[in-house]
Amino acid sequence: MSFDASPSWSGFNYQGKVALYYSLKCINEESIEKDFSNYSLMLENNEDFEIIIDNAPISFHQVKAYETCSYSKYSDALLEITLELSKHPNVIGKIHTWKVINPRPSFNDIASSITNDLKEILVEYLFPTDRTSTLHKAASDATQISKTTSIIRNAFKNKTAVELAQLLSDIHNGQNNAISRLEAYRYDDGNSFCDLSSINDKIKSELSISFTRLSISVTHDQLEKAFLYFLGVMDKYIIQRHKNKQNSQKIPIHFTEIISVLNKDHEDMSKEYLAYHFKERFAYHIEHYMDDPDEGYIKPNDGTSCNLQEICKFLLGLSPLELWEYYRHFSPQIQLNHQCNIDNALESNSEGIRYVLIKIFHTINYQRFIINNSKYKFIYRNATPPYQHYLPTTITNTPRLSQIERHITSNPNINEILYEIENLIYNGINHHRFSPLSSMHTEAPIAEDADSRLKRDEPLRFINLIPLSIAKDELS
Repeated sequence: MSFDASPSWSGFNYQGKVALYYSLKCINEESIEKDFSNYSLMLENNEDFEIIIDNAPISFHQVKAYETCSYSKYSDALLEITLELSKHPNVIGKIHTWKVINPRPSFNDIASSITNDLKEILVEYLFPTDRTSTLHKAASDATQISKTTSIIRNAFKNKTAVELAQLLSDIHNGQNNAISRLEAYRYDDGNSFCDLSSINDKIKSELSISFTRLSISVTHDQLEKAFLYFLGVMDKYIIQRHKNKQNSQKIPIHFTEIISVLNKDHEDMSKEYLAYHFKERFAYHIEHYMDDPDEGYIKPNDGTSCNLQEICKFLLGLSPLELWEYYRHFSPQIQLNHQCNIDNALESNSEGIRYVLIKIFHTINYQRFIINNSKYKFIYRNATPPYQHYLPTTITNTPRLSQIERHITSNPNINEILYEIENLIYNGINHHRFSPLSSMHTEAPIAEDADSRLKRDEPLRFINLIPLSIAKDELS
């Protein structure tokens, strides 16, 4: 599966994990007495992350989570970090990937491949057609430009084409040694790549080393909970960075903060730890769905999106506790309170997440969704009056729908559904209508043709369990 670190949670989750691993590695490679007060980690400033000493970068890092070895997929990222390195003569560059990067055909390594890319840009500049070369466009105010042109323009603002050609020529011929300072990061196992599952093990290995150095007992619980705590810290930091991208003031994570977390006792697991664990599993189910050939998921082309990715941008951009609250509303058939059920939910309803909720997100037109953040409510609404509301759920198919009815109507945690949402999308094959009032009154049964649209201070007369196929048509 292909994830760029910038647009998807899984991508920047991987980015955060690599940054955490590298920071722990830097700490563990120094003596225990080392003063790290002037060290910090910065995400998404000059590059995906960088290590800073005394307010100056010492290393730039690109993180790319692509399920491919093809050089062409990484060429833009390699050009970008090369140009950035050319402006910082004392900084080294590392690229971190899921797969090993193959060089271009007929070339031996990444360095010679980058050199050839620069040569092609320079040759095109020397023999342009109607002054439409990459460098001419980069020096102009032309719109609808290529990614390569955009990278060069952003790296060297307000330069003429002649000046750009000279800058690239210096890098190409080695007068500027940027290319020699860039390489794929090599891990302790000798590989110059690391996939998403392996980076978890590598972080835990560095945590174990840190605890041993600090004379802290390395128990399974201590290790697992410290791991979750750190991931929660990174998740919170990255979400804030994405929410405040336009803020000129970039906030780093100081190494002293990381060291202070290492010295905490993590044996007692808090609600926040559990919530992050839930978010991690929730994201895993999404990735598993995308990777499953039986689901027919097709990754959209660059620059386009799909229903599932658009929903994921929202849900996985939430804090772990916020995501948990939305999940509670997606599961009206389960009594989940916010105090103690997070851990149980990881196992009790995994099929509902994986085989129902995510399939709904993939299938239904994302442009129909409406969000109420204050109530943690995510619903779909049809395009034309009379408007109907549809809640995506984790309700799996069952031969006893009456049991689902009872669970929904007796669940005190989602009472607003009984007042506001007429349709619950589930994984059944039959449209099933029931009255939430049937267990609340002693009046005569409601007539089948009665109007179900009551005033919102009264429960709905009817709620519908709607199969996904029907909901898709009604929301198209």
